Amino acid sequence: MTSPQLSVPASPSVPGDAASTRAVVGWSVAAGLWLYYLTPVLARLPEVPWPLVALVAGSGTVGVLAVLLHRRHPLAAVVVAGVTLVVSPAALGAVLYCQASLARRGSRQVAIAAGAGVVALKLVGLLMLAADEPWSSASTFELTLTVAGTALATLTGWLVTSRTAETRQQSAAALARREADEARLEQARMAERERIAREMHDVLAHRLSLVALNAGVLAYRTDLDSGTARDTAAQIQSDARQSLADLRTVLGTLRRKPDAEPEAPQPTLLELPVLVAEAEESGQSIDHRITGAGTVPEYVSRQAYRIVQEALTNARKHAPGEPVTVRVTHTGHEVRIRVSNPVPATGVPGGQPGYGLVGVAERTAAVAGTARHEIVDGDFVLDAVLPTGEVR
Repeated sequence: MTSPQLSVPASPSVPGDAASTRAVVGWSVAAGLWLYYLTPVLARLPEVPWPLVALVAGSGTVGVLAVLLHRRHPLAAVVVAGVTLVVSPAALGAVLYCQASLARRGSRQVAIAAGAGVVALKLVGLLMLAADEPWSSASTFELTLTVAGTALATLTGWLVTSRTAETRQQSAAALARREADEARLEQARMAERERIAREMHDVLAHRLSLVALNAGVLAYRTDLDSGTARDTAAQIQSDARQSLADLRTVLGTLRRKPDAEPEAPQPTLLELPVLVAEAEESGQSIDHRITGAGTVPEYVSRQAYRIVQEALTNARKHAPGEPVTVRVTHTGHEVRIRVSNPVPATGVPGGQPGYGLVGVAERTAAVAGTARHEIVDGDFVLDAVLPTGEVR
């Protein structure tokens, strides 16, 4: 017995890896632009007053440290880092990192407003500087860099948000497919267990009925000689051992791993004479005729064997001692099975057939066949027709 194999989709990229990559890039930009703007000022220390150096370096450092707020309070981080741009351009990298984080976490309107505010603060700082010195190309470059960087950071944040949503959708779809595959696998397992349960009934009911029949003989027949009693006990022992072997086979099938060797072949119509001989040894009188068994497809032949086996078991249970007639004919496109036996004067025990005939109906339906049972002229008759065309 093999289990269906699942094809599980590949998992999308781990969100934690992407977050780590963004953090490394963001901090690199923030620290890189901080050093870029601070290095020339430090290089001119003899010429630049210490208070001005402290103001530029300190404000830039405050802007960089504002990055620590970007996860929980992205808008506050943009505001704090943006305000420092009025005094020092050293926090530009930190502003861009916080702006990208805000675009990822906040609404688009808030991100656009914050970006416009950053540009406005930078323009205020440049205009304050222009009050002492004429507007220079450096000022134009810084304003252009701020505008372009803010726009790029905002678009990057939106793109990351879109990719994150897509990744989540892919994860949800993969999870749904995996759950559907697991549900189909569970359904297949349940169907296989039901098949094995029916197989267990068919295999064991036949032999256990022989054990019960022979045990009944020993229990109620007081006129048996020692030889007959010994032979009957030996038959019970043999049937019990065979029942145990059948049970082990079925349980072994239940425990079989997916990669185990294939299970032993099930009996077909070619083994039907052996089944009849075993039934006759137990005292059942059977008139049987089997035609064309060797040309029946194996799957249909297995079902036909089990149907005849179930019919003989039912006859032994409900009409003990009555002769049974078995006819199995392969006509080329179908197998016809007819099993009949006289109905005892006391009628069918229990008033109606049990689960055995339900199993016959299921096995017949498995090969798109038909089955019916009725009482005709005092005989209980089971008719089954199994098509031999391609059914699998």
